[in-house]
Amino acid sequence: MKKTVKDEVSRLVVVLSFLLAASLGLRAVSNAQEQRINPQQGRASNPLEGNPDAIKAGQMLFDTACSGCHGEHAEGGRGPNLADGRLVRRRGVQRLFGSIHNGVPGTEMPGFNLPDQQIWQMLAFISSLSAPAAASKVPGNPEVGKEIYSGKGKCSSCHMILGQGGFLGPDLSNVGALRSWNQLKQALLDPNSRQTSGYEGVTVVTTTGAEITGIAKYQTNYSLAVLDAAGKLHLLPMQDVQKLTIRDDSLMSDYQGRLTPQEIEDVLAFLSRQSVRPITPGTVLGRRAREIE
Repeated sequence: MKKTVKDEVSRLVVVLSFLLAASLGLRAVSNAQEQRINPQQGRASNPLEGNPDAIKAGQMLFDTACSGCHGEHAEGGRGPNLADGRLVRRRGVQRLFGSIHNGVPGTEMPGFNLPDQQIWQMLAFISSLSAPAAASKVPGNPEVGKEIYSGKGKCSSCHMILGQGGFLGPDLSNVGALRSWNQLKQALLDPNSRQTSGYEGVTVVTTTGAEITGIAKYQTNYSLAVLDAAGKLHLLPMQDVQKLTIRDDSLMSDYQGRLTPQEIEDVLAFLSRQSVRPITPGTVLGRRAREIE
């Protein structure tokens, strides 16, 4: 039977209708998947970012589900280093959300069928690992922390802020812009976890019997320079050194037990606001401060 033009037109209409329906169906599936990756359509940021309670909850989830591959402090292992802010910013919050929920094909990263809220909490914690404390909303009272820093905590006996304080520890004038809140907390609770180069503790006994304790500013086969707690620099020829003891732990003792949890949070709040360039949390300057490495 010979096909007419009318038959061909009808057949073409059916085919086009089918293709249109299939296209709409695929788009719906794609939209659904994208909606699952980023539940709040169009969102370019984490709704819980910078929220202290969310960060704490996210850390607990991370410790349980992620630390085995990414390391206890998220600094890498079988999985990549998530404390490196450049990696986190390069991927973006939407892709990171999808990586956690769906996994990463071709890698050991599995998917986690968690509620959206918990994934946002994990991302809030991961983001806090590299966000400068000065650009983050942190718990604690900085004014109370300032009093503890100079008083009960005796931090100022070793550390200097804007020319005021001791000499044995690193200068903290800009620490809020250079370190994240979590890094500050780790340094306060576990000083031996990371030590700053140039602040190794030493004890020297000279050939005359004098004992000098401080930090070694430099050491060669011929001479040694030791800065003591009073800020005096001792320049010693090695021939005058009878005994040299180099500490393998930090001169700084941890504050667990010495300060209450609330006092620790207050001191951290004070330290987080130490920046030579004023940074307001949540502002453009605050977001730019994330680029500090």
